[in-house]
Amino acid sequence: MRNFRLIGALALVGTLGGCASTGLLEQPGVSETFSVSADYQAAYRRAGEYVRVCHETRAHRYGVVYTSHRELGVRDAPNRIQVVNRAEPAKVLEIIRSEMDGPSASKVTITVLGGAPWDQAEIDAARKSIQSATPVCRPEE
Repeated sequence: MRNFRLIGALALVGTLGGCASTGLLEQPGVSETFSVSADYQAAYRRAGEYVRVCHETRAHRYGVVYTSHRELGVRDAPNRIQVVNRAEPAKVLEIIRSEMDGPSASKVTITVLGGAPWDQAEIDAARKSIQSATPVCRPEE
């Protein structure tokens, strides 16, 4: 009898755990891919600097604090940065991927949720930042 209760409890926990929103991992969002005239490691560092300056250390309205999760690709696999709201760490707001596109070029893909401030203007600011190697933050609305 206890085994049936345990199995039922585990099934309930598994079902409820699947209900948490994962943001971009569930929804397609808005995406753009572009080329950068730097290797994919440099593009990844530029993207990381953009995320640090424009999201993590910048003061945002209503005291919102953003943080990021960074993954280095193994054996030329794409590097990835995920931006999340610290209060909702399971909801991914932005994903930036950099991958090799030749010996001194890379392909960067930026995906955002699609609603302000995670919209096309965010993609444009990130693209300018990564291509120019200088963080260009979008203005707070």
